[in-house]
Amino acid sequence: MAYPVANPKVIQRARQVLALNPLFLDTETTGTGPGDVIIEVGIVDAEGRALYDKLVNPGVPIPAESSAVNEITDDMVVNADRWPQVWAEIEPILRDRVIGIYNADFDMRLIRQSNAAHNIRTGLADAQAFCVMKLFAAYYGEWNPRYNGFKSQKLEFAGRVCQLDLANTHHAIDDARLTAALLRYIAARG
Repeated sequence: MAYPVANPKVIQRARQVLALNPLFLDTETTGTGPGDVIIEVGIVDAEGRALYDKLVNPGVPIPAESSAVNEITDDMVVNADRWPQVWAEIEPILRDRVIGIYNADFDMRLIRQSNAAHNIRTGLADAQAFCVMKLFAAYYGEWNPRYNGFKSQKLEFAGRVCQLDLANTHHAIDDARLTAALLRYIAARG
C-alpha cells in the first residue's frame, strides 16, 4: 500500500480544525513519568508566529536522559521562572481556545502534573486539545492491528513525509511550529 493514504475525511477534519483558528502548543519535560514536570513551553498561532516561548525552572534537577533529548540543562533553567509564573502567563493565552498538540494526551497530562506539583487548579479542558498526532496517523493510514487503530508516527517522521522544511528540534517553539505547519499541510491537500 502506498502511504500516505490521505483519506478525504481526514483532510476535511483538518480544515474544520483550522477554521477554528487554533493555537499550537508544545512542551519539553523532565521526563515522561507521573512525577515529571514541564521545563519549556512554546505556543504559536495557526501561521506559526510565536506567542510564547519560555524555559521553566522545574525546581528539581533535570535528568541527563531528558537533557540528551531536548538539550535543556539545569544551567539553562537556573534563572528561569518557576511554573506558577509561567502558568499565570500562558493560561490566559490558552483559555477558551482550541489547542493543536502533537500527542495531546501527553502534553495535557504534563500541564496537569505541573499544576498539581504547585497546587494550581487547571482551568483547561481536555476537550480544548486537538491531537495532531492522531490526525496525522489517520492521514498517513498505516494500520496497527495490535491496537486496532492507526499507527502513531513521530513528529519528525510526519514533517519528513509532508516535506516540511521545519526541523523537529525538541525545542518547544520549533515543534509547535512544525505541528501548525503539519495541520496546514493536511488541510491544503486534495
